[in-house]
Amino acid sequence: MNFLKNILTVSVVSCILALHPSLNKGNNPITYLQYLVYGNSFHLDLSPSIHKSLVSVWWQHHSESPILIYEQGKKINDIPFEKGPQKLIVYYQNRLIGEVSQTKISKHESHQYHLHLSSKNNTVFFNGEIMGPANYKSPSVTIPRLASL
Repeated sequence: MNFLKNILTVSVVSCILALHPSLNKGNNPITYLQYLVYGNSFHLDLSPSIHKSLVSVWWQHHSESPILIYEQGKKINDIPFEKGPQKLIVYYQNRLIGEVSQTKISKHESHQYHLHLSSKNNTVFFNGEIMGPANYKSPSVTIPRLASL
């Protein structure tokens, strides 16, 4: 009975370690396993001064038509799994605020997409980061003089 418990314990610990995000690098079996378990995650962090109903986020692959991901304070679609160059484009008050881009070498790569918008004195600040095999961290973007935030 102890032998069975030991095998089960080792299996569970191995699975937990294999799914750790730090091992999500490149095109390998662990990346594929993480793709199956986690998928892509999307996090939008808005400061209280940003009106979520005025934010929209679009995903675009190559020169194809963009897909709406977030609008009116709600997630509309999941970020698709596609190979190649792609980007998330963020609008506030129908004005381009910023974007994060990446080039995926395999459609079976899972990523965490984090976007942050804040404002102060009618100025919007944007930061974005993609964590996973095709990492990207955007430079901070400042958009001045937006009409009444």
